[in-house]
Amino acid sequence: MLINADRKYCYRICNIRNLPHILEAGICTRNHPAASNEFHPIGNPDIIGARDTTRVRIDGYGNIGEYVPFYFTPRSIMLYNIVTGYWAPLVPKLEREEILIIRSEIAILSRNSRFFFTDGQANTAYSNHHNDLRDLDKIDWESIQQSNFQKSDLDTDRPRRYQAEFLVHSHVPLESIESFLVYNKNAKAFVSAELKSTGLNIAVTAAPICFFP
Repeated sequence: MLINADRKYCYRICNIRNLPHILEAGICTRNHPAASNEFHPIGNPDIIGARDTTRVRIDGYGNIGEYVPFYFTPRSIMLYNIVTGYWAPLVPKLEREEILIIRSEIAILSRNSRFFFTDGQANTAYSNHHNDLRDLDKIDWESIQQSNFQKSDLDTDRPRRYQAEFLVHSHVPLESIESFLVYNKNAKAFVSAELKSTGLNIAVTAAPICFFP
Protein backbone atom coordinates (compact mmCIF):
# COMPACT_ATOMS: atom_id res chain seq x y z
CA MET A 1 0.00 0.00 0.00
CA LEU A 2 1.33 3.42 -0.97
CA ILE A 3 0.99 6.15 1.65
CA ASN A 4 -0.53 9.40 0.35
CA ALA A 5 -0.72 7.89 -3.13
CA ASP A 6 -2.39 10.98 -4.65
CA ARG A 7 0.11 13.37 -3.03
CA LYS A 8 -2.78 15.50 -1.80
CA TYR A 9 -2.61 15.21 2.00
CA CYS A 10 -0.56 16.39 4.97
CA TYR A 11 -0.58 14.80 8.41
CA ARG A 12 0.03 16.02 11.94
CA ILE A 13 0.27 13.88 15.07
CA CYS A 14 -0.72 14.94 18.56
CA ASN A 15 -1.72 13.52 21.92
CA ILE A 16 -5.36 12.50 21.65
CA ARG A 17 -6.06 14.35 24.93
CA ASN A 18 -5.57 17.62 23.03
CA LEU A 19 -8.65 16.92 20.89
CA PRO A 20 -11.15 18.97 22.96
CA HIS A 21 -9.00 22.08 22.60
CA ILE A 22 -8.46 21.45 18.89
CA LEU A 23 -12.22 21.19 18.37
CA GLU A 24 -12.63 24.49 20.19
CA ALA A 25 -9.78 26.54 18.76
CA GLY A 26 -8.19 24.69 15.84
CA ILE A 27 -4.46 23.92 15.83
CA CYS A 28 -2.31 26.64 17.39
CA THR A 29 1.36 27.32 17.86
CA ARG A 30 2.53 27.68 21.47
CA ASN A 31 2.52 31.49 21.25
CA HIS A 32 -0.89 31.88 19.64
CA PRO A 33 -3.45 33.76 21.81
CA ALA A 34 -5.77 30.73 21.73
CA ALA A 35 -3.08 28.24 22.80
CA SER A 36 -3.99 26.06 25.78
CA ASN A 37 -2.07 26.02 29.05
CA GLU A 38 -3.10 22.38 29.40
CA PHE A 39 -1.60 21.28 26.08
CA HIS A 40 -0.06 17.80 26.17
CA PRO A 41 3.21 17.98 24.19
CA ILE A 42 4.46 15.23 21.92
CA GLY A 43 7.81 14.74 20.23
CA ASN A 44 11.38 15.91 20.80
CA PRO A 45 11.61 19.08 22.97
CA ASP A 46 15.13 19.81 21.68
CA ILE A 47 13.87 20.11 18.10
CA ILE A 48 10.87 22.18 19.17
CA GLY A 49 13.14 24.62 21.05
CA ALA A 50 15.64 24.94 18.19
CA ARG A 51 12.89 25.98 15.79
CA ASP A 52 12.09 29.07 17.83
CA THR A 53 15.39 30.64 16.71
CA THR A 54 15.80 29.06 13.25
CA ARG A 55 14.83 31.33 10.37
CA VAL A 56 12.61 30.29 7.49
CA ARG A 57 14.70 30.61 4.35
CA ILE A 58 12.12 32.82 2.66
CA ASP A 59 12.36 36.59 3.17
CA GLY A 60 9.89 37.98 5.69
CA TYR A 61 8.67 34.58 6.93
CA GLY A 62 10.16 34.78 10.44
CA ASN A 63 11.20 31.70 12.44
CA ILE A 64 10.15 28.09 11.91
CA GLY A 65 8.73 27.95 15.44
CA GLU A 66 6.00 30.39 14.39
CA TYR A 67 4.45 27.70 12.18
CA VAL A 68 2.28 24.61 12.68
CA PRO A 69 4.11 21.69 11.01
CA PHE A 70 2.65 18.76 9.09
CA TYR A 71 4.37 15.82 7.38
CA PHE A 72 3.47 14.30 4.03
CA THR A 73 3.02 10.90 5.67
CA PRO A 74 1.25 9.76 8.84
CA ARG A 75 4.06 7.25 9.36
CA SER A 76 6.63 9.85 10.39
CA ILE A 77 9.96 9.06 12.01
CA MET A 78 8.74 10.96 15.07
CA LEU A 79 5.67 8.73 15.30
CA TYR A 80 7.92 5.68 15.05
CA ASN A 81 10.08 6.99 17.89
CA ILE A 82 7.02 7.71 20.05
CA VAL A 83 5.28 4.34 19.65
CA THR A 84 8.49 2.29 19.98
CA GLY A 85 10.08 4.33 22.78
CA TYR A 86 13.25 4.55 20.66
CA TRP A 87 14.33 7.91 22.16
CA ALA A 88 12.66 7.57 25.57
CA PRO A 89 12.74 9.36 27.95
CA LEU A 90 13.70 12.37 25.77
CA VAL A 91 10.78 11.51 23.49
CA PRO A 92 8.21 9.91 25.82
CA LYS A 93 6.65 6.68 24.63
CA LEU A 94 2.88 6.63 24.06
CA GLU A 95 0.56 3.80 23.23
CA ARG A 96 -0.80 3.94 19.70
CA GLU A 97 -4.37 4.59 20.83
CA GLU A 98 -3.15 7.69 22.72
CA ILE A 99 -2.16 9.34 19.43
CA LEU A 100 -4.36 11.30 17.05
CA ILE A 101 -3.40 11.83 13.41
CA ILE A 102 -4.87 14.96 11.83
CA ARG A 103 -5.22 14.83 8.04
CA SER A 104 -5.56 17.92 5.88
CA GLU A 105 -5.51 18.58 2.16
CA ILE A 106 -2.50 20.46 0.82
CA ALA A 107 -4.77 22.55 -1.42
CA ILE A 108 -6.83 23.66 1.58
CA LEU A 109 -3.84 24.37 3.85
CA SER A 110 -2.31 26.52 1.14
CA ARG A 111 -5.27 28.92 1.41
CA ASN A 112 -4.13 30.00 4.88
CA SER A 113 -2.46 33.37 5.32
CA ARG A 114 1.12 32.15 5.08
CA PHE A 115 2.59 28.72 4.40
CA PHE A 116 5.75 27.07 3.17
CA PHE A 117 6.98 23.54 2.65
CA THR A 118 10.34 21.83 2.64
CA ASP A 119 12.13 19.00 0.86
CA GLY A 120 13.41 17.65 4.20
CA GLN A 121 13.30 18.28 7.93
CA ALA A 122 12.64 22.02 8.13
CA ASN A 123 15.37 23.02 10.60
CA THR A 124 18.28 21.17 8.96
CA ALA A 125 20.81 23.17 6.98
CA TYR A 126 20.40 21.19 3.74
CA SER A 127 16.61 21.51 3.44
CA ASN A 128 15.15 23.97 0.96
CA HIS A 129 12.08 26.06 1.81
CA HIS A 130 9.40 26.76 -0.82
CA ASN A 131 6.11 28.67 -1.05
CA ASP A 132 5.18 27.77 -4.62
CA LEU A 133 3.08 24.58 -4.89
CA ARG A 134 4.70 23.86 -8.24
CA ASP A 135 7.82 22.93 -6.26
CA LEU A 136 6.09 19.99 -4.56
CA ASP A 137 7.79 17.77 -7.14
CA LYS A 138 11.08 18.42 -5.33
CA ILE A 139 9.90 16.21 -2.46
CA ASP A 140 11.11 12.60 -2.28
CA TRP A 141 7.65 11.15 -2.77
CA GLU A 142 8.95 7.66 -3.51
CA SER A 143 10.56 7.25 -0.08
CA ILE A 144 7.58 8.87 1.66
CA GLN A 145 4.97 6.74 -0.08
CA GLN A 146 6.91 3.53 0.62
CA SER A 147 7.55 4.45 4.28
CA ASN A 148 11.27 4.05 3.64
CA PHE A 149 13.43 6.20 5.90
CA GLN A 150 16.40 3.87 6.16
CA LYS A 151 19.92 5.10 5.49
CA SER A 152 22.12 3.12 3.12
CA ASP A 153 25.72 3.37 1.98
CA LEU A 154 24.44 4.90 -1.25
CA ASP A 155 21.89 7.21 0.38
CA THR A 156 22.66 8.63 3.82
CA ASP A 157 20.32 11.59 3.27
CA ARG A 158 17.03 9.67 3.01
CA PRO A 159 15.89 10.24 6.65
CA ARG A 160 16.15 14.02 6.17
CA ARG A 161 14.17 13.94 2.92
CA TYR A 162 11.56 11.62 4.44
CA GLN A 163 10.81 14.32 7.02
CA ALA A 164 9.70 16.90 4.44
CA GLU A 165 7.14 19.25 5.97
CA PHE A 166 4.26 21.56 5.15
CA LEU A 167 4.00 24.44 7.62
CA VAL A 168 1.20 26.94 8.24
CA HIS A 169 1.73 30.20 10.07
CA SER A 170 0.43 30.45 13.64
CA HIS A 171 -2.97 28.74 13.38
CA VAL A 172 -4.81 26.09 11.39
CA PRO A 173 -8.61 26.52 11.59
CA LEU A 174 -10.99 23.60 11.98
CA GLU A 175 -12.15 24.11 8.41
CA SER A 176 -8.71 22.98 7.24
CA ILE A 177 -8.99 19.57 8.94
CA GLU A 178 -10.20 16.92 6.49
CA SER A 179 -10.37 13.97 8.90
CA PHE A 180 -8.92 12.26 11.96
CA LEU A 181 -7.10 8.93 11.86
CA VAL A 182 -6.84 6.75 14.97
CA TYR A 183 -5.40 3.37 15.86
CA ASN A 184 -8.39 1.32 16.99
CA LYS A 185 -12.10 1.28 17.82
CA ASN A 186 -11.50 2.56 21.38
CA ALA A 187 -9.77 5.68 20.09
CA LYS A 188 -12.42 6.09 17.39
CA ALA A 189 -15.18 5.94 20.03
CA PHE A 190 -13.45 8.67 22.05
CA VAL A 191 -13.01 10.97 19.05
CA SER A 192 -16.55 10.31 17.81
CA ALA A 193 -17.98 11.18 21.23
CA GLU A 194 -16.03 14.46 21.34
CA LEU A 195 -17.23 15.35 17.85
CA LYS A 196 -20.83 14.56 18.78
CA SER A 197 -20.63 16.70 21.91
CA THR A 198 -19.50 19.70 19.86
CA GLY A 199 -21.85 19.11 16.94
CA LEU A 200 -18.95 18.96 14.48
CA ASN A 201 -18.99 16.73 11.42
CA ILE A 202 -15.40 15.63 10.78
CA ALA A 203 -14.69 12.10 9.56
CA VAL A 204 -12.81 9.75 11.89
CA THR A 205 -11.29 6.48 10.69
CA ALA A 206 -9.55 3.63 12.48
CA ALA A 207 -6.42 3.15 10.37
CA PRO A 208 -3.93 0.96 12.26
CA ILE A 209 -1.68 0.73 9.19
CA CYS A 210 -0.75 4.38 9.76
CA PHE A 211 0.73 3.62 13.20
CA PHE A 212 3.43 1.07 12.25
CA PRO A 213 3.22 -2.66 13.06
